[in-house]
Amino acid sequence: MLCSAYQLAADQVGAGLLPDSALTVSEWADLNRILDSKSSPEPGRWRTSRTPYLRELQDNLSISSPVIEFCFKKPTQIGGTALMENCVGYVIDQAPGPGLFLQPSQDLAKRLVRQKIDPMIEACPTLAAKLPQKRGAGGNNLEEKEFPGGMWLFKWASSTAGLRSASIRYLLMDELDEWKVEIGEQGDPEQLARNRTNAFGRRKKIGAASTPTITGSSKISALYDDSDQRVYRMPCPYCDLPITFVFKHLRWTKGKPETVRYHCQECEAPIDEYRKTWMLEEADRRNVAGDKRYGWVPTNPDNRKRRGYWLTGLYSPVGFKSWEEIAGEWEGAQGKPAKLKTFTNCVLAETWNEQGEAPDDDKLFKRREKFERNVVPMGGLLLYAGVDVQRGAGGGKNGWLDVTLWAYGRNRERWLVDHRQFMGDTSDEKAPDSPWLKLEGMLSEVWPHDHAGVAMRLQAMGVDSGDQAATVYRWAAMQDPARVKVFKGENLPVMVASAKNVASDIAGKKSKRGVKLYRVGVNLIKDELYADLNRQPPGLGEAAPTGYMHFPEALDPEFFAQLTGERRVQRLVKGKVKTLWEPTRPRVEVLDSTVYARAVAYLAGLDRFTEEHWQGFEEALGLDKTTLPPAPVPAAATSDHVEKPTTATAPGRKRSTYWDR
Repeated sequence: MLCSAYQLAADQVGAGLLPDSALTVSEWADLNRILDSKSSPEPGRWRTSRTPYLRELQDNLSISSPVIEFCFKKPTQIGGTALMENCVGYVIDQAPGPGLFLQPSQDLAKRLVRQKIDPMIEACPTLAAKLPQKRGAGGNNLEEKEFPGGMWLFKWASSTAGLRSASIRYLLMDELDEWKVEIGEQGDPEQLARNRTNAFGRRKKIGAASTPTITGSSKISALYDDSDQRVYRMPCPYCDLPITFVFKHLRWTKGKPETVRYHCQECEAPIDEYRKTWMLEEADRRNVAGDKRYGWVPTNPDNRKRRGYWLTGLYSPVGFKSWEEIAGEWEGAQGKPAKLKTFTNCVLAETWNEQGEAPDDDKLFKRREKFERNVVPMGGLLLYAGVDVQRGAGGGKNGWLDVTLWAYGRNRERWLVDHRQFMGDTSDEKAPDSPWLKLEGMLSEVWPHDHAGVAMRLQAMGVDSGDQAATVYRWAAMQDPARVKVFKGENLPVMVASAKNVASDIAGKKSKRGVKLYRVGVNLIKDELYADLNRQPPGLGEAAPTGYMHFPEALDPEFFAQLTGERRVQRLVKGKVKTLWEPTRPRVEVLDSTVYARAVAYLAGLDRFTEEHWQGFEEALGLDKTTLPPAPVPAAATSDHVEKPTTATAPGRKRSTYWDR
């Protein structure tokens, strides 16, 4: 049960016995809030003029405002949580009543109180005087703040007790897209929280703010779509017409983010970022003065269900995230789906479309190229292989090792050199006809390069240990650890995570000494892979796009069917929508081995190589640069130490041992 003081406050406000404030939330914050140096990059007195786009949002929560509900679809670090913190102080000081502030998790809820709410209260004498003096005691702790006429509860979305409490007048929901879709048998936590406000009718106040996430499951986007859809319009400093910041009008010279300017969509004048301060403040001034062409303007005015607000990171005040940083992040995200997703959500405040069909295997089959199998094509400078272990029937006796061998070049361009299947008992690495012996043979094999007189060895291979782990460990322990890496696929936010030592003896017991096991972010690599497979072929004389993949004419349709044999789906897992990869056909080992080849290339430093590195690889191979295609602009490096490609005396061209199963 809630304390009697809390219920009394709810009853009093419900009966209209407590006075409502004539101040708005933004006015109260300008007069009273002091930002703490421990929790704010700009300590000192709060100034709404610093972030003028927050004025209307805050004031929606004022008692004098007729607005009942609003939502804010926002980028990160734009002030969404700060405006809700101001509401907390305003209610305590000016409009007491029962309030509920919800975060996605218990940790975030308590961190909010420790780092934001408590410092705000301590820095404001009028707030401190209205709460129990001893912090941590009943009525003044990390989950509740009791004050004359009301109480704030700080809970989390999975807290059934917090969501089934007594009546609430003020409901604040932060980072809604991070909430669970449902909690046990209780249902949707958002709706449970909303139900708590029903007793206050049109006098309730509901605010929701969040960075959007996935298309189709984003709660904040659903709220914004069902609103009057407001955008923030400012006067152009050149033509004075109202404009909104749209990312496609942010332009710069490629590779030089410092040249970024915003080009007005009305007059095309290039706007320097420092002009943004005037634009934001002037829009606010004109709006307050009554010119409703500026400030927040509804684009769907017929919808009166709620006010909806949407900002991109381009609006961040000067001194926060800059346009130059945004341009640099955009360039850095190209060809990297995980980074592009983060940019889309956290900078553009747009949803990321996880859904999508797998690449068309028939189109990929038809775009095969006329280069010879088992010969490294021009442009290929490093060889990496991926190995997927298949158990087969009978505990491994009818299994096989699926191997894809890739030649990598600049700009993550790659060519499939060969696809092999070594048939046999994958549970016994020492049997006379073991497929592991055939795999070991690849470590000493050489491949001719399309440049006459040049031959190459395999740099490294990555072997999946998801099946027959003990056998994989034993076999890998007998190989050169620099050239054989053992992997285990997981759903990680990075391509390859740190390794741990593992090994198995004949009995399958693990030892602290032995091979290193690397965890691989297979979902992340599949995202990148499918993006690469969907890239359009270059035109005549054009450089291939980043990540472009080439396939020899000798491949059959089954290869491409396996390579594209999974799709992204959304599933409800423990109350939250998760994006997962599910197979669309029984066999997808080509996809898996390709993923592990990419992982071992990443582990070797492929994504960090500079043009200097690539020239060094060419020199190590003895390639004549006059016959090589021009190099695209390389990615920036973070390390100078790389292994030189392994070379060998060029053999005569011969068929591989692919059919030796």
